[in-house]
Amino acid sequence: MTLLDANALLALLRGQPAEYEVAELLHHGSCATPSSCLVEIVDRLIRRWGSSPEQVSEGLGPLIEESLDILRVDSATAWRAGKLRATHYHRKTCALSLADCVLLATAGPEDEIATSDAPLAGIACTLDIGVIALPDSRGRRPRI
Repeated sequence: MTLLDANALLALLRGQPAEYEVAELLHHGSCATPSSCLVEIVDRLIRRWGSSPEQVSEGLGPLIEESLDILRVDSATAWRAGKLRATHYHRKTCALSLADCVLLATAGPEDEIATSDAPLAGIACTLDIGVIALPDSRGRRPRI
């Protein structure tokens, strides 16, 4: 399964450089994101970019119904995510969000993570999780 981080889905919804690659992943594969990433997406669309809740629902609703599974976070995943954050987070050198840590904790041995986030990609690689490096809003891909 391909796990999409919040940045990947925001690129799709906001027409950023990774838009077409994310659309291809959704069209051709089994894609999911943990519920914590959904929280981050909704927050950023409304708070940062001024979308209305209705606009967010119109953009995300069909995506969730047709091609994106939302994964529930159980207590074992939450514990793993907390330990990952405590181990790897550093405000200046490795700014992993809580949602990123949940995404990492959700990944199984056959899963890969699609992201443009360099700290997330780097930690995924150290954990032997496959990474699909997407371009960020400036077109730069994380090194993996």
